[in-house]
Amino acid sequence: MKRLALLLSFGAGFAACGSKATTAPSAPGRTDPAAVHVEGATFRDGQGRQLLFRGYNTKVNGIFDVTFDDGRIPNYTFPSFDEDGAKKFEELGFNAMRLTINWSALEPHSLQYAPAFFDKVEAILAMARAHHFYVILDMHQDGYSKEIGEDGAPLWAIVPPPDKLLQGPSDDSRRTTAVCLNAGFSFFDNVPASDGRPLQEAFISAVEQMARKWSLRPEVLGFEDFNEPILLNPTELRDFHERFADRVHAIDRDAPILFEPTATRNQSDQAALPADPWSHGPGVYAVHIYTGQFSIPDQHGWQSEDPAVLAPSMAAASRETAAWETPMFVTEFDCDQSNARGPKWLSAELDLQDKALASSTVWAWEPGSWGIRDDQSKYRPDTVRVVSRAYPRAVAGDLLAIEHPAPGQLLVRYRATLRTKGLPHEVSASIDWVKDYKISCDGVDTTFQSSVGRATFICPYSPGEHAFLLSGTAQ
Repeated sequence: MKRLALLLSFGAGFAACGSKATTAPSAPGRTDPAAVHVEGATFRDGQGRQLLFRGYNTKVNGIFDVTFDDGRIPNYTFPSFDEDGAKKFEELGFNAMRLTINWSALEPHSLQYAPAFFDKVEAILAMARAHHFYVILDMHQDGYSKEIGEDGAPLWAIVPPPDKLLQGPSDDSRRTTAVCLNAGFSFFDNVPASDGRPLQEAFISAVEQMARKWSLRPEVLGFEDFNEPILLNPTELRDFHERFADRVHAIDRDAPILFEPTATRNQSDQAALPADPWSHGPGVYAVHIYTGQFSIPDQHGWQSEDPAVLAPSMAAASRETAAWETPMFVTEFDCDQSNARGPKWLSAELDLQDKALASSTVWAWEPGSWGIRDDQSKYRPDTVRVVSRAYPRAVAGDLLAIEHPAPGQLLVRYRATLRTKGLPHEVSASIDWVKDYKISCDGVDTTFQSSVGRATFICPYSPGEHAFLLSGTAQ
């Protein structure tokens, strides 16, 4: 607890660090009409429609790397995301996957990038194209490395080298051990790895392999640079975010770069505001929300069930995002779904995200107490109903408000723009949330095209503010 208090006190100094302006690189940009762009505080597709994302974090064996080839027990096992999962993803109306990627899977040995890793990511991207969702390539770590913590960096990138290699089963308690924290501090200090390269140089060079191969693909939403960083010097974190962004943007000038605050936000429910906005190409503030789950003081897993206690964390996230002048993406939020309180918490957080017009991906898709599926891999009906609620996937104009006036209803308010005149809106419409629905534009029923998990339609154009309503029988 003393270590946590120390980390929180250091995090408070983040507002003092500055940003260096950067010149936009002369690199290729995204030209596909479906490709994701960042414009100001919004996501847009290549046609100018405003995008919003909902989905889940997923793990794939061989991409998320927690096994060993020397006989040690895996840190844990999980069913890999597969074609059946992709079909369910589409049926639930999701349009975003946060694909958790470990450096150890990409580059298990220095400068040796694993062909099997690229094949597995390629298979996921093929599923994304076929089932109409985008993919965030998330450079993930928990406890810095599978060798000393849970997952993340390869053995050759642990500095100082560990005295002992661990095996499974692992749990969250490893994340704050001295060996894991010191390895993370070395990374953000950018000390040399065992091969002599600075750690961040080696890490970003590995990411560049992916960026050159996939960044311009329309199903790639963007790159998240480091999951839940823990470090003592906030200036080092911003420097890393900017260095990472500049290198990826030298390959794809339009690639959204998702960057996180220090992981202690999970306990404090707020992060210090930056001194000045993000200025290194398309950026996205990626925040995790675990209010009532990891908050200090302990809220006993949101025992109160009072939505009001969840609101301050999202309000703080909105202030933080506004200071960065980027879109907000809640890349993780979740709690124990094995009790009745879990779906209620998710519903309350989705209400707050709707109000903030924030995109999000839930943790986690895999079976378990926090998963959308139970330990027998059966989908939890109450959780499914909550997370499959309708939302606007693409709005032909500027998104102003998302409301759910009654069960089985989605009301979206927007401002029409000449740029998107005549283009279709797209909403999620999962049969797990609503059936026998109709859609109206400004109170007038309209025709629509229904597809798996979604519907598209065109509202008559005129300047000003408008609304469309999806209304059906709630499930």
